[in-house]
Amino acid sequence: MKLGIISDMRNPDGSKYHRPWMEHYSGFLDLVAELEELGYESVMFPEHHFEADGYIPNPIPMMTAVAMRTKKMLIGADLFRLPDWHPVRLAEDVALVDILSNGRVLFKAGAGGLYPPVSDGLGWDPRRQLSRSTESMQIILKCWTEEVFDWEGRHYNLKGVRAMPKPVQKPHPPVFMPAMNPKSMERNAREGYGAAMAGGRWTLEREDLGWWKGWHAEWVEALARYGRTTKECPASVFMNFFCTDDPERAWAKHREGILYVTHAYAALRSEPLLPETPEELPHWDKVFLTSDQMVKLLRELFDGAPPDHLLLWDAVPGMSFQESYESHKMFVEQVWPKISGGLTGSL
Repeated sequence: MKLGIISDMRNPDGSKYHRPWMEHYSGFLDLVAELEELGYESVMFPEHHFEADGYIPNPIPMMTAVAMRTKKMLIGADLFRLPDWHPVRLAEDVALVDILSNGRVLFKAGAGGLYPPVSDGLGWDPRRQLSRSTESMQIILKCWTEEVFDWEGRHYNLKGVRAMPKPVQKPHPPVFMPAMNPKSMERNAREGYGAAMAGGRWTLEREDLGWWKGWHAEWVEALARYGRTTKECPASVFMNFFCTDDPERAWAKHREGILYVTHAYAALRSEPLLPETPEELPHWDKVFLTSDQMVKLLRELFDGAPPDHLLLWDAVPGMSFQESYESHKMFVEQVWPKISGGLTGSL
């Protein structure tokens, strides 16, 4: 099981959470370098567009910057929104980052959520979201594995595509796609893709914390139908839990930041800004935990069904880089040794 972080780089402008943009990005890169020294093995970035708080619109620059500041960490998006990209350009960009990082890219991609402001702003038909995503993935793989090709499809007609240079990893960087339902799970198992699981808001939206084990059992069965294992097709999941010596104090300090994130996602989906208070969130009392509480919870969640990649959210709005570092340092020193080798199940 590999340990990493995921960051959306939110920095709400005009709020008490805001930092000057150069300070925000440079401070994060310093944090990443420190986390690599602690033993964190990957950094992933989501992708959104047109959000007022600066939610990262393009993972490529951040992946490149991290590649220059680190030596071993895996880097990628979680995940690239395929309908928002021209597939050839995305294939070229990812190949270059794979070269610059000496083969450290994980390629996580999918259709992404359907958010009207995004499809409207970027000018693509939301009715074609899934088919556009499927076709884009096919083209990207051709870019990485074929010297020259033509393509005639539903969304793209391409002539003489020569995507150069090719990625360092052969035949291409590891591919992860969402596998949240039986159809996508079957696709991933058939094609040999890893599973990029959207588990990050467990503490905020999922009443049943036991959903992971049920999903994992179905995933192992799907892989077996195609003669594959989790070693060949790993599963990645992210979580927004934080370690602290004083959960009550941490919650009191950061409860508004947690609610802000919840409302930001609701606004993106044009939903009511609910709940009205942080304490109405499911499992709000598990956002900040002591190391012993964290060990107990992770064993409850993952024993018998460990993920192959576990990502922790880097911070919430209002959390300083120093606070983030201290939380992750506590996790890697006091929790990780008891979890990484102490869960049963195939890894």
